[in-house]
Amino acid sequence: MNKKNLLSSIRVGHRVAEDEKNELANYFIKTSQWNKLSNGEIDVIYGAKGTGKSALYSLLTNNIEEFKTRGILLAPAENPLGASAFQELIDDESCSEADLTYIWKLYILQLISAKLRGSNSASSVSTKLIEALETAGLLPKSYTLGSLFSRAINYIKSFGDKETTDIEWTLSLDPTSGAPSATRKASYGPTDIKSKLSSVPVNDLLHFANEGLVDEHLNIWLLFDRLDVSFSSSPELEKSALRALFRVYADLKPYTNIKAKIFVRKDIWERITEGGFREASHVIKTDTIEWDRDGLLNLVISRLLNNQSLVDYLKTDKDTVINDITKQEAIIKRILPEKVDTGKNPDAFDWIVSRVQDGTKKSAPREIIHMLECLLASQLKKIEQGKPEPEAEILFDRTVFKESLSSVSEVRYRQTLCAEYPNLKSYTELLKNEKAEQKIDTLARIWDIPPEKALSIADQLVAAGFFEARNDKNQPTYWVPFLYRDALDLIQGKAN
Repeated sequence: MNKKNLLSSIRVGHRVAEDEKNELANYFIKTSQWNKLSNGEIDVIYGAKGTGKSALYSLLTNNIEEFKTRGILLAPAENPLGASAFQELIDDESCSEADLTYIWKLYILQLISAKLRGSNSASSVSTKLIEALETAGLLPKSYTLGSLFSRAINYIKSFGDKETTDIEWTLSLDPTSGAPSATRKASYGPTDIKSKLSSVPVNDLLHFANEGLVDEHLNIWLLFDRLDVSFSSSPELEKSALRALFRVYADLKPYTNIKAKIFVRKDIWERITEGGFREASHVIKTDTIEWDRDGLLNLVISRLLNNQSLVDYLKTDKDTVINDITKQEAIIKRILPEKVDTGKNPDAFDWIVSRVQDGTKKSAPREIIHMLECLLASQLKKIEQGKPEPEAEILFDRTVFKESLSSVSEVRYRQTLCAEYPNLKSYTELLKNEKAEQKIDTLARIWDIPPEKALSIADQLVAAGFFEARNDKNQPTYWVPFLYRDALDLIQGKAN
């Protein structure tokens, strides 16, 4: 096979896990982290954007049937793609943190009951719970996650001030049998929402749901992902909603057969716990997704050798290579040029890793995969234009690396940084065509603001990973990593 045909046959997946759900199992290596997650040793997964939280989530949801054989029902709480299931809450934003705690618990009850109803093995305990939620209008025969969440919101909101003769359905526990039930009653005047909310027996109902699961020898895992996307439009709502969710996570601990699995960005966790958060002490079954250089190499080789055409070209064996880091090093050296930049610069793979680092000095798989996609497309385009193929076994010329980095830079800047920190975009845009390293006085001049405010904005950009804070002769400077330079046409060097 010539290199044109070889390059056109290679697929490395997608940089966004939700877009490669069906292929993900082909690339994924079952690490100790995955084993701990699938064995129930981890409840909360932290990680920066693009590090693979959604990949782990997708692998869980891809294996729903396998988990069911172990007596574990997996219940996704958010849509993997498209509109958020929590859209009504996002559009409204009127719920307090106390309201949100009740809403989350009621939503969890709905998800548990829906799973039990769908398992066709509901015990008498479970059946009573399901019937109570159906009667109260909280569990229709057909539903979407968004419609369930909306019903939970509306149910909690119904405890506000009412006109006389309003009719409401109320969930309660029978004082004699202890069974859940739904009753219909009229409201005859304004009500105290706090006192009425406290009468909603969500904790007792969760206890009842847990009993039903125990009777049926089942466990349920409630999966929460995409929380950064769900509430990104409102920082205040994000803080209230996620603090309430983690309070609920702590409240679920007594229920042996109900577990929440939460995938959350590390920076969001730090933001919602800023200023103190008592429930943080209860969040102990955690792990953080972090990638080192060898882990990224393993990821690249796994994806490349998932292509039989490349395995045949290299005359190698995928399983043998994946289990030997020295063989992975040898493979990457066979297909990449020795260096991208001459002199004392790193070899080609380390050049990629260093160039896609943000200001925290971390390289995310998302950008590594995007770089691979761009390298393949750029090299194939050159060959199609009649330019010579790379020499020997090498698949990529040195010239395609910087072109590819430019594409990665543009996407990372526009679709990630600007989308996540729209309040900082006006400041980063003013840095176009400026030097890559700045001081507070030069930033104050460029931004036309006082130095004190420039320092505050610069620190926010450090937290966002756009700047790396450095020192030059005991004077702080702010260095823009290569990842963002091409998007803003930044010039190498220090500003005067």
